Amino acid sequence: MREIIIEVTKSESLKINKDNMPTNLPPEYFGADKKFREAESTSAKITALEELIATVPKHKGTDKLRAELRRKLSKLRVDKQKKKSTGKHESEYHIEKEGAGRVSIIGSPNVGKSSLLKALTHAAPKISESPFTTWLPIPGMMMIKDIQVQLIDTPPLNNEHIEPEYFDIIKSSDLLLLVVDLQATPFKQLEEALAILEEHKIAPVKMKNKFTKEENFNFIPFIVVVNKDDDDKIDEDFEVFDELLESDLPLVPISAANKRNLDELSELIFEKMEVMRIYSKRPGHEADMSSPFVLKIGSTLDDFAQKVHKDFYQNLKTARVWGHDVYDAQLVGRD
Repeated sequence: MREIIIEVTKSESLKINKDNMPTNLPPEYFGADKKFREAESTSAKITALEELIATVPKHKGTDKLRAELRRKLSKLRVDKQKKKSTGKHESEYHIEKEGAGRVSIIGSPNVGKSSLLKALTHAAPKISESPFTTWLPIPGMMMIKDIQVQLIDTPPLNNEHIEPEYFDIIKSSDLLLLVVDLQATPFKQLEEALAILEEHKIAPVKMKNKFTKEENFNFIPFIVVVNKDDDDKIDEDFEVFDELLESDLPLVPISAANKRNLDELSELIFEKMEVMRIYSKRPGHEADMSSPFVLKIGSTLDDFAQKVHKDFYQNLKTARVWGHDVYDAQLVGRD
């Protein structure tokens, strides 16, 4: 089930006021609260918290909530200022996770990784025919089915030199897009990339049976993105590549330059991330379809409640759910 709507009954609605006075929070509050909880960097948290405070109605029932949020905002601003004054420097390979998941774009030099990042996001990486144009990871945000996904263009994967921190980014990824150039040496590029990753204990989930538990590998979902399939004439080259490869890894032919088959790639990214969108609904109101919560497939109502708010989590008993695998308005428990 990839998309569900959850309604919490009035008796179980969120209450935050410690004086037991109900706080009737608007739907915008929960969307802003979700953004705040998902923010990773201090600057992003400050921006999200400012938006959150703006959604809280001003009346006696929200006094303590607004005071609590303002205290958090003040502390974050102090923390940010301290970092500036101490001149604390973080590695250029340190990128805060954002959105519903992290997808890293990897591959040999000149296969079109930066072009793919540019085609899928608003990022503007430097693109050149010269190899090794990208020396540092470059993040961008991609919108898929109402959710934000973080894409990272990484430096070339090769045996000459790789920063050790490169593999920290790879291991923290929820999905890898291994890009090969259909018009060059795709078999060699794929083989060499997988070999380098294997040396660093990283392998596709599809190859899990090849290794033992004792080898302590990091298994990550892969998509092999076959780039530079620019027109119908080159489609035949892809068909030959697909037939001769004899691999269980999912393949998708694209052209980053011509933006060909990018919708198909986006659909496959969403599928391989194995997440579901959850839209909140107040009794008597339409569901808020603008800003879904995102959880892994298989998550429970309990997991959703923790994502929303600690008071929501403590007070929730049951909820009504709409979705493909349940009856409309089916009553479900926390587990």
